[in-house]
Amino acid sequence: MDSKSSSSPMEIESLETNLERETNAPEVWEEEEEDEASKKDDGSTKFLKVFAVIAGWGSTFFGVDTSVIGGAALYVQPDLSISPLQWSWITSVPLLAACFGLGTSIPLCYFIGRKYVVLLAAILYLAGATMSAAADSMVVLLVGRIILGLGMGLEAMVIPIYLAELVPKQHRGGHLNIFNSLQTFGGFIAAIIDGIFQNVSGGWRYMLGSGVIGPALQLVFALFIPESPRWYIQKGRIADAERSWKRIRKDMPKTRKEFLELKENVENEMKEAKGSIQVIREILTVPRIRATFVIGALISLAQQWNGATAIAYYLPTLISQMGVSVKNSVYADIPIYFYNSCCTLPSFFLFDRFGRRPVLLLTMPILIIGLIISGCSLQASTVASRSGGFFVGLALYYIGYQVGVSPLAWAINGEIYELHVRNWGMSWGAAILLGSAFSVSYTFTRQVRAFTKTGVFGLYAGFTLIFWFILIILMPETNGRTLEDIRNIFDEGLVGLAKYNWRQTKLWIRKKLGKQTAVKESEEFAPVEQEKTSAKDESALTTIQQST
Repeated sequence: MDSKSSSSPMEIESLETNLERETNAPEVWEEEEEDEASKKDDGSTKFLKVFAVIAGWGSTFFGVDTSVIGGAALYVQPDLSISPLQWSWITSVPLLAACFGLGTSIPLCYFIGRKYVVLLAAILYLAGATMSAAADSMVVLLVGRIILGLGMGLEAMVIPIYLAELVPKQHRGGHLNIFNSLQTFGGFIAAIIDGIFQNVSGGWRYMLGSGVIGPALQLVFALFIPESPRWYIQKGRIADAERSWKRIRKDMPKTRKEFLELKENVENEMKEAKGSIQVIREILTVPRIRATFVIGALISLAQQWNGATAIAYYLPTLISQMGVSVKNSVYADIPIYFYNSCCTLPSFFLFDRFGRRPVLLLTMPILIIGLIISGCSLQASTVASRSGGFFVGLALYYIGYQVGVSPLAWAINGEIYELHVRNWGMSWGAAILLGSAFSVSYTFTRQVRAFTKTGVFGLYAGFTLIFWFILIILMPETNGRTLEDIRNIFDEGLVGLAKYNWRQTKLWIRKKLGKQTAVKESEEFAPVEQEKTSAKDESALTTIQQST
């Protein structure tokens, strides 16, 4: 063999390596270009937002009922001879019925899926609003509102779960705000309807009857929304899950990988699935799961024990009692609910840009200040002073409420629970929220008799202050995480979560005081045991280095 043609094994290996690099270089470059081009694209299809709005449209029924019943109250009570105490049942009984609706939603969501629960809720709303509008006695009106409340419970359970399971993690906070924004938009529409029909004979029937419009629209359009891919995977229907996925995600390497990860995560969680008795035992005994239920309960209580639902139900009555005429009290609802709706818009980008925790903790003090101003203004001597101060306080109150705790109660409860307890968790959070709304609304007239209106507003401010301090300690940050990854935040239970929040607070303070460099943005939740292990490893490494 010619020596010039011979090569050593090392040279051959070097040539093969270089050839492999040259061969693979274009593919690597193309992949990098594709990643860079798709970095800003979350992979959502143009129909995803349409599906989210159709599903979330059910929340407008909440807003319509809350607003329309307040204006109708001034006319229904004399027409049907209903006393103020009896009327407290009429206003609040849908919230009590909603708690029973939540109980049935757990098996329904599991067996028939999210989509068909949305359709069933629309049917119940439609029937309840029709019966309420046609009522000729208090009993018929009460039954109609109970049926309406059952639909309310189903919607409160299924919509946040459906939205959380449909949208990408980067925009989940904003999309979950659809539920709250459409709810306040429904209140604004109902306020306009009240204003239109208050001068019509028997106008309260048209007011209550307007509640059929939203359910009728949802009943038609919800037929075309996809079922949750997570539910299909949970049922072992992988082909159906892929078809549903393609309706909400583009066909990209990123989304294909996301689907495979979703499938793997859901299947792994389903391997841990337990029976009802075992699930309840886990909720009570497993710190990670128990912590999510405690957080869900706390934020649900905080959303209602600031008096939001009671104030909305009795707002025209409160305004008329300040010395404003009945007609002007109804008309005043229109700008108030318009402003209320506008206050929900910042949450669409604040939650995903700055996180859930900072937004909540910064807006709750604004809510408290608004309650104090509104309550104190009721002691003023003139109508102008009372109404002026009340509306200024109400403006601050709605900024704090609609930007922070109101949408976050639905968003957090929609995303923190593990898959095998998600139906239980969402029902738990919604039941506490709606049960609290019932308690606050039903007892509002009694609270006023016991404490006066100013005292009641002070009471709500005090409750909110207590919840604010508790949430400073325990409120988690879920922004930017998949639903499956959120469970890691709660690995050490409530104690670990509180310690983590305290460490992050100290780091933030030191950073602001210039005593420590900025905290790395990529820092993740580190359980206490992991930190101890890391400290031991570092100590061992130091010992080895010294020995060397």
